[in-house]
Amino acid sequence: MNNLSFVFKHTLNKNFMNKFVNQFLLLLVIPNFIVFGKNDTKIIKRYSISHNFGTETRELSQSTIVRYNSKRKTIDSTIYVHNIPLSKKYSYIDFKNRQSLQKLEGIERLMHFKYDYNLGGKLVSKHLYSSNDDSLKWREFYKYYSNGNLWKTIRFDPSKVNKSNKLEGLDINNENMPWGESFEYNDNGKIKEHKEFYAGFIIEHTVYDNDSSGNIFVKEENFDPSIMKKITYSYNDDGNVSQIINSRRGYSIGSEKFEYDKSGRISSIIHFNMDGDLEKTITNLYDERLGRETNIITDASKKLIRRIEYRNNSHNKKIIQATFDDKSRLIQKKTIGYDQYGNMARVHDYDMLKPSKEDKPILINIITYEYD
Repeated sequence: MNNLSFVFKHTLNKNFMNKFVNQFLLLLVIPNFIVFGKNDTKIIKRYSISHNFGTETRELSQSTIVRYNSKRKTIDSTIYVHNIPLSKKYSYIDFKNRQSLQKLEGIERLMHFKYDYNLGGKLVSKHLYSSNDDSLKWREFYKYYSNGNLWKTIRFDPSKVNKSNKLEGLDINNENMPWGESFEYNDNGKIKEHKEFYAGFIIEHTVYDNDSSGNIFVKEENFDPSIMKKITYSYNDDGNVSQIINSRRGYSIGSEKFEYDKSGRISSIIHFNMDGDLEKTITNLYDERLGRETNIITDASKKLIRRIEYRNNSHNKKIIQATFDDKSRLIQKKTIGYDQYGNMARVHDYDMLKPSKEDKPILINIITYEYD
Protein backbone atom coordinates (compact mmCIF):
# COMPACT_ATOMS: atom_id res chain seq x y z
CA MET A 1 0.00 0.00 0.00
CA ASN A 2 1.52 3.31 -1.07
CA ASN A 3 2.03 5.92 1.59
CA LEU A 4 0.52 9.22 0.38
CA SER A 5 1.48 12.38 2.21
CA PHE A 6 -0.44 15.51 1.24
CA VAL A 7 0.87 18.79 2.62
CA PHE A 8 -0.47 22.33 2.21
CA LYS A 9 2.06 25.06 3.00
CA HIS A 10 0.62 27.27 5.78
CA THR A 11 -2.74 25.42 5.61
CA LEU A 12 -2.20 22.23 7.57
CA ASN A 13 -4.71 23.24 10.22
CA LYS A 14 -8.28 24.21 9.23
CA ASN A 15 -8.50 26.96 11.84
CA PHE A 16 -5.19 28.33 10.68
CA MET A 17 -6.48 28.34 7.09
CA ASN A 18 -9.54 30.35 8.11
CA LYS A 19 -7.36 32.95 9.84
CA PHE A 20 -5.09 33.08 6.77
CA VAL A 21 -7.92 33.67 4.33
CA ASN A 22 -9.64 36.22 6.57
CA GLN A 23 -6.39 38.15 6.91
CA PHE A 24 -6.15 38.68 3.16
CA LEU A 25 -9.85 39.22 2.61
CA LEU A 26 -9.48 42.23 4.90
CA LEU A 27 -6.51 43.49 2.90
CA LEU A 28 -8.26 43.13 -0.45
CA VAL A 29 -11.85 44.05 0.38
CA ILE A 30 -11.36 47.04 2.69
CA PRO A 31 -9.13 49.50 0.76
CA ASN A 32 -8.88 52.36 3.23
CA PHE A 33 -9.26 50.74 6.63
CA ILE A 34 -7.22 47.75 7.75
CA VAL A 35 -7.76 46.18 11.16
CA PHE A 36 -4.25 47.02 12.31
CA GLY A 37 -4.05 50.62 11.17
CA LYS A 38 -4.36 53.24 8.48
CA ASN A 39 -2.89 52.85 5.01
CA ASP A 40 -0.02 55.03 3.84
CA THR A 41 0.22 56.05 0.20
CA LYS A 42 3.12 56.95 -2.06
CA ILE A 43 2.51 58.66 -5.40
CA ILE A 44 5.27 58.57 -8.00
CA LYS A 45 4.89 60.96 -10.94
CA ARG A 46 7.03 60.88 -14.06
CA TYR A 47 7.24 64.00 -16.22
CA SER A 48 8.64 64.11 -19.73
CA ILE A 49 10.50 67.30 -20.62
CA SER A 50 10.53 68.91 -24.07
CA HIS A 51 12.30 72.02 -25.29
CA ASN A 52 10.91 74.18 -28.09
CA PHE A 53 12.50 77.49 -29.06
CA GLY A 54 14.00 77.93 -25.62
CA THR A 55 10.80 77.05 -23.78
CA GLU A 56 10.76 74.06 -21.45
CA THR A 57 7.51 72.08 -21.23
CA ARG A 58 6.85 69.49 -18.54
CA GLU A 59 4.09 67.00 -19.18
CA LEU A 60 2.93 64.29 -16.79
CA SER A 61 3.40 61.03 -18.68
CA GLN A 62 3.08 58.33 -16.03
CA SER A 63 2.08 58.02 -12.40
CA THR A 64 2.19 55.19 -9.87
CA ILE A 65 0.13 54.93 -6.69
CA VAL A 66 1.52 52.57 -4.05
CA ARG A 67 -0.48 51.75 -0.93
CA TYR A 68 1.02 50.38 2.30
CA ASN A 69 -0.43 49.03 5.51
CA SER A 70 0.70 50.17 8.95
CA LYS A 71 3.50 47.59 8.87
CA ARG A 72 4.89 49.22 5.73
CA LYS A 73 3.98 46.25 3.58
CA THR A 74 2.77 47.03 0.07
CA ILE A 75 -0.92 46.22 -0.36
CA ASP A 76 -1.17 47.15 -4.03
CA SER A 77 0.29 49.46 -6.65
CA THR A 78 -1.22 50.89 -9.80
CA ILE A 79 0.54 52.42 -12.81
CA TYR A 80 -1.31 54.97 -14.94
CA VAL A 81 -0.33 56.53 -18.26
CA HIS A 82 -1.24 60.12 -19.02
CA ASN A 83 0.21 60.62 -22.48
CA ILE A 84 -2.73 58.89 -24.19
CA PRO A 85 -3.29 59.16 -28.00
CA LEU A 86 -4.36 62.51 -29.39
CA SER A 87 -7.69 61.04 -30.48
CA LYS A 88 -8.53 60.51 -26.82
CA LYS A 89 -6.85 63.62 -25.52
CA TYR A 90 -9.06 66.31 -27.03
CA SER A 91 -12.80 66.74 -27.48
CA TYR A 92 -15.16 69.34 -28.93
CA ILE A 93 -17.73 70.89 -26.64
CA ASP A 94 -19.75 71.71 -29.74
CA PHE A 95 -18.94 69.61 -32.82
CA LYS A 96 -20.17 72.42 -35.07
CA ASN A 97 -17.81 74.91 -33.46
CA ARG A 98 -14.14 74.19 -34.19
CA GLN A 99 -13.07 76.74 -31.58
CA SER A 100 -14.67 74.69 -28.80
CA LEU A 101 -11.82 72.17 -28.72
CA GLN A 102 -10.87 71.33 -25.15
CA LYS A 103 -8.14 69.16 -23.67
CA LEU A 104 -9.36 66.22 -21.64
CA GLU A 105 -7.86 65.09 -18.36
CA GLY A 106 -6.83 61.84 -19.94
CA ILE A 107 -5.60 58.98 -17.79
CA GLU A 108 -5.57 55.24 -18.41
CA ARG A 109 -4.68 52.42 -16.07
CA LEU A 110 -1.69 50.55 -17.45
CA MET A 111 -1.20 47.83 -14.84
CA HIS A 112 -2.15 46.97 -11.29
CA PHE A 113 -0.33 44.77 -8.76
CA LYS A 114 -1.80 43.10 -5.68
CA TYR A 115 0.34 41.63 -2.88
CA ASP A 116 -0.47 38.92 -0.33
CA TYR A 117 1.44 38.05 2.87
CA ASN A 118 1.46 35.19 5.33
CA LEU A 119 0.87 35.72 9.04
CA GLY A 120 4.62 36.13 9.52
CA GLY A 121 4.61 39.17 7.22
CA LYS A 122 6.44 37.51 4.31
CA LEU A 123 5.29 38.06 0.75
CA VAL A 124 3.67 34.86 -0.56
CA SER A 125 2.04 35.97 -3.81
CA LYS A 126 1.76 38.82 -6.27
CA HIS A 127 -0.83 39.31 -9.01
CA LEU A 128 -0.60 41.48 -12.13
CA TYR A 129 -3.67 42.96 -13.84
CA SER A 130 -3.83 45.30 -16.80
CA SER A 131 -6.66 47.74 -17.55
CA ASN A 132 -9.12 46.26 -15.03
CA ASP A 133 -9.31 43.63 -12.31
CA ASP A 134 -10.78 41.09 -14.71
CA SER A 135 -7.63 41.14 -16.85
CA LEU A 136 -5.31 38.94 -14.77
CA LYS A 137 -1.97 38.60 -16.60
CA TRP A 138 0.03 36.46 -14.21
CA ARG A 139 0.36 35.20 -10.66
CA GLU A 140 3.66 34.90 -8.86
CA PHE A 141 4.25 32.82 -5.72
CA TYR A 142 7.12 32.96 -3.21
CA LYS A 143 8.44 29.97 -1.25
CA TYR A 144 10.90 30.14 1.66
CA TYR A 145 13.37 27.90 3.44
CA SER A 146 12.72 27.03 7.07
CA ASN A 147 15.22 29.75 8.11
CA GLY A 148 13.15 32.40 6.31
CA ASN A 149 15.41 32.85 3.28
CA LEU A 150 13.66 33.07 -0.08
CA TRP A 151 13.88 29.70 -1.82
CA LYS A 152 12.15 30.28 -5.14
CA THR A 153 9.54 32.26 -7.01
CA ILE A 154 7.35 30.95 -9.79
CA ARG A 155 5.26 33.00 -12.20
CA PHE A 156 2.54 31.60 -14.45
CA ASP A 157 -0.31 32.74 -16.67
CA PRO A 158 -3.61 31.27 -15.35
CA SER A 159 -5.22 31.59 -18.80
CA LYS A 160 -2.72 29.09 -20.23
CA VAL A 161 -2.91 26.44 -17.52
CA ASN A 162 -3.64 22.89 -18.66
CA LYS A 163 -7.15 22.31 -17.31
CA SER A 164 -6.35 18.68 -16.54
CA ASN A 165 -3.96 19.94 -13.85
CA LYS A 166 -6.78 21.45 -11.81
CA LEU A 167 -7.03 20.13 -8.25
CA GLU A 168 -10.50 18.85 -7.50
CA GLY A 169 -12.57 20.56 -4.84
CA LEU A 170 -10.58 23.83 -4.81
CA ASP A 171 -11.76 27.29 -5.83
CA ILE A 172 -9.26 28.35 -8.49
CA ASN A 173 -10.69 31.88 -8.52
CA ASN A 174 -9.73 32.42 -4.89
CA GLU A 175 -6.81 34.86 -4.99
CA ASN A 176 -5.84 33.89 -1.47
CA MET A 177 -5.17 30.28 -2.46
CA PRO A 178 -1.59 29.61 -1.31
CA TRP A 179 0.86 27.20 -2.83
CA GLY A 180 0.97 23.60 -1.73
CA GLU A 181 2.69 20.31 -2.48
CA SER A 182 2.07 16.58 -2.19
CA PHE A 183 4.45 13.67 -1.71
CA GLU A 184 3.87 10.02 -2.57
CA TYR A 185 6.16 7.24 -1.33
CA ASN A 186 6.65 3.59 -2.25
CA ASP A 187 6.49 0.63 0.13
CA ASN A 188 10.14 1.15 1.10
CA GLY A 189 9.47 4.71 2.21
CA LYS A 190 11.31 6.29 -0.69
CA ILE A 191 9.81 9.17 -2.57
CA LYS A 192 7.89 8.24 -5.68
CA GLU A 193 6.15 11.45 -6.78
CA HIS A 194 6.23 15.11 -5.87
CA LYS A 195 3.63 17.63 -7.03
CA GLU A 196 3.63 21.39 -6.54
CA PHE A 197 0.41 23.30 -7.00
CA TYR A 198 -0.35 27.00 -7.10
CA ALA A 199 -3.76 28.67 -7.03
CA GLY A 200 -5.46 25.30 -7.42
CA PHE A 201 -3.36 23.93 -10.32
CA ILE A 202 -0.52 21.40 -10.45
CA ILE A 203 2.29 23.41 -12.01
CA GLU A 204 5.22 21.03 -11.47
CA HIS A 205 5.12 17.22 -11.24
CA THR A 206 8.25 15.11 -10.66
CA VAL A 207 8.37 11.31 -10.83
CA TYR A 208 11.24 9.42 -9.14
CA ASP A 209 12.61 5.90 -9.50
CA ASN A 210 15.36 3.73 -7.98
CA ASP A 211 18.34 2.20 -9.79
CA SER A 212 19.73 -1.30 -9.13
CA SER A 213 21.68 0.07 -6.14
CA GLY A 214 18.60 1.64 -4.63
CA ASN A 215 19.65 5.19 -5.41
CA ILE A 216 16.85 7.64 -6.20
CA PHE A 217 16.88 9.47 -9.54
CA VAL A 218 14.47 11.71 -11.40
CA LYS A 219 12.61 9.64 -13.94
CA GLU A 220 10.29 12.28 -15.33
CA GLU A 221 9.60 15.99 -14.93
CA ASN A 222 6.38 17.63 -16.08
CA PHE A 223 5.87 21.39 -16.24
CA ASP A 224 2.61 23.11 -17.00
CA PRO A 225 2.69 25.24 -20.20
CA SER A 226 1.53 28.28 -18.22
CA ILE A 227 4.90 28.71 -16.48
CA MET A 228 6.48 32.02 -17.48
CA LYS A 229 9.50 32.07 -15.19
CA LYS A 230 10.93 30.30 -12.19
CA ILE A 231 13.72 31.74 -10.03
CA THR A 232 15.61 29.69 -7.46
CA TYR A 233 17.99 31.10 -4.84
CA SER A 234 20.97 29.52 -3.09
CA TYR A 235 23.00 30.97 -0.22
CA ASN A 236 26.55 30.88 1.14
CA ASP A 237 27.57 30.09 4.71
CA ASP A 238 27.07 33.73 5.71
CA GLY A 239 23.46 33.67 4.60
CA ASN A 240 24.04 35.87 1.54
CA VAL A 241 22.65 34.96 -1.88
CA SER A 242 25.32 33.08 -3.80
CA GLN A 243 23.41 32.19 -6.95
CA ILE A 244 20.14 32.96 -8.72
CA ILE A 245 18.94 30.64 -11.49
CA ASN A 246 16.21 31.68 -13.93
CA SER A 247 14.40 28.87 -15.69
CA ARG A 248 11.30 28.13 -17.71
CA ARG A 249 9.65 24.68 -17.76
CA GLY A 250 12.79 22.95 -16.54
CA TYR A 251 15.28 24.77 -18.78
CA SER A 252 17.67 27.44 -17.64
CA ILE A 253 17.28 30.83 -19.30
CA GLY A 254 20.16 32.43 -17.41
CA SER A 255 21.80 32.68 -14.00
CA GLU A 256 23.70 35.07 -11.76
CA LYS A 257 26.54 34.30 -9.38
CA PHE A 258 27.28 36.67 -6.48
CA GLU A 259 30.62 37.32 -4.77
CA TYR A 260 31.19 39.45 -1.65
CA ASP A 261 34.02 41.42 -0.07
CA LYS A 262 35.18 41.18 3.55
CA SER A 263 32.53 43.68 4.63
CA GLY A 264 29.74 41.54 3.19
CA ARG A 265 29.08 43.89 0.28
CA ILE A 266 28.51 42.53 -3.22
CA SER A 267 31.86 42.71 -5.04
CA SER A 268 30.73 41.16 -8.31
CA ILE A 269 27.70 39.74 -10.10
CA ILE A 270 28.53 37.29 -12.89
CA HIS A 271 25.81 36.71 -15.50
CA PHE A 272 25.54 33.51 -17.53
CA ASN A 273 23.28 32.86 -20.51
CA MET A 274 20.95 29.91 -21.03
CA ASP A 275 23.86 27.74 -22.24
CA GLY A 276 25.89 28.45 -19.12
CA ASP A 277 28.36 30.69 -20.94
CA LEU A 278 29.64 33.91 -19.40
CA GLU A 279 27.59 36.85 -20.67
CA LYS A 280 28.72 39.84 -18.59
CA THR A 281 30.22 40.74 -15.24
CA ILE A 282 29.32 43.61 -12.93
CA THR A 283 32.21 44.54 -10.64
CA ASN A 284 31.39 46.80 -7.68
CA LEU A 285 34.01 49.11 -6.15
CA TYR A 286 33.45 51.06 -2.94
CA ASP A 287 35.17 54.19 -1.64
CA GLU A 288 33.73 55.06 1.75
CA ARG A 289 36.00 58.07 2.19
CA LEU A 290 34.60 59.76 -0.92
CA GLY A 291 31.13 58.25 -0.52
CA ARG A 292 31.39 56.68 -3.95
CA GLU A 293 30.24 53.38 -5.44
CA THR A 294 31.24 52.26 -8.94
CA ASN A 295 29.69 49.52 -11.07
CA ILE A 296 31.92 48.35 -13.92
CA ILE A 297 30.09 46.26 -16.53
CA THR A 298 32.19 44.12 -18.88
CA ASP A 299 31.36 41.48 -21.47
CA ALA A 300 32.69 37.91 -21.69
CA SER A 301 35.99 39.14 -23.17
CA LYS A 302 36.34 41.65 -20.29
CA LYS A 303 35.70 44.53 -22.66
CA LEU A 304 34.07 47.53 -20.99
CA ILE A 305 30.37 47.93 -21.76
CA ARG A 306 29.39 50.63 -19.30
CA ARG A 307 30.43 52.23 -16.06
CA ILE A 308 28.00 53.63 -13.50
CA GLU A 309 29.15 55.79 -10.60
CA TYR A 310 27.10 56.73 -7.55
CA ARG A 311 27.77 59.45 -5.00
CA ASN A 312 26.29 59.08 -1.53
CA ASN A 313 25.46 61.70 1.06
CA SER A 314 26.39 61.57 4.75
CA HIS A 315 23.43 59.23 5.36
CA ASN A 316 24.77 56.81 2.73
CA LYS A 317 21.90 57.60 0.38
CA LYS A 318 22.59 57.94 -3.33
CA ILE A 319 22.40 61.53 -4.58
CA ILE A 320 24.10 61.31 -7.99
CA GLN A 321 24.15 58.55 -10.62
CA ALA A 322 26.49 59.05 -13.58
CA THR A 323 26.57 56.62 -16.51
CA PHE A 324 29.58 56.38 -18.84
CA ASP A 325 29.78 54.46 -22.12
CA ASP A 326 32.53 52.09 -23.27
CA LYS A 327 34.73 55.07 -24.15
CA SER A 328 34.26 56.62 -20.69
CA ARG A 329 32.05 59.41 -22.05
CA LEU A 330 29.39 60.69 -19.69
CA ILE A 331 26.10 59.89 -21.40
CA GLN A 332 23.54 60.21 -18.61
CA LYS A 333 23.30 61.82 -15.21
CA LYS A 334 20.66 61.56 -12.51
CA THR A 335 20.40 63.65 -9.37
CA ILE A 336 18.37 62.37 -6.42
CA GLY A 337 16.86 64.48 -3.67
CA TYR A 338 15.25 63.58 -0.34
CA ASP A 339 12.76 65.21 2.00
CA GLN A 340 13.33 66.09 5.66
CA TYR A 341 12.38 62.55 6.70
CA GLY A 342 14.92 60.89 4.43
CA ASN A 343 12.33 59.73 1.90
CA MET A 344 13.19 59.99 -1.78
CA ALA A 345 11.53 63.15 -3.09
CA ARG A 346 12.73 63.62 -6.68
CA VAL A 347 14.92 62.25 -9.46
CA HIS A 348 16.14 64.49 -12.28
CA ASP A 349 17.35 62.73 -15.42
CA TYR A 350 19.74 64.58 -17.78
CA ASP A 351 20.86 63.78 -21.32
CA MET A 352 24.58 64.52 -21.31
CA LEU A 353 25.10 63.90 -25.04
CA LYS A 354 23.07 66.92 -26.17
CA PRO A 355 24.06 69.94 -24.09
CA SER A 356 22.06 73.15 -24.39
CA LYS A 357 23.33 76.36 -25.97
CA GLU A 358 24.64 77.40 -22.58
CA ASP A 359 26.60 74.13 -22.53
CA LYS A 360 24.46 72.86 -19.67
CA PRO A 361 22.98 69.36 -19.49
CA ILE A 362 19.42 69.05 -20.81
CA LEU A 363 16.79 67.80 -18.38
CA ILE A 364 14.71 65.08 -20.06
CA ASN A 365 12.75 63.42 -17.23
CA ILE A 366 11.61 64.25 -13.72
CA ILE A 367 10.24 61.78 -11.19
CA THR A 368 8.62 63.12 -8.04
CA TYR A 369 7.55 61.24 -4.91
CA GLU A 370 4.65 62.27 -2.67
CA TYR A 371 3.80 60.60 0.63
CA ASP A 372 0.57 60.52 2.59
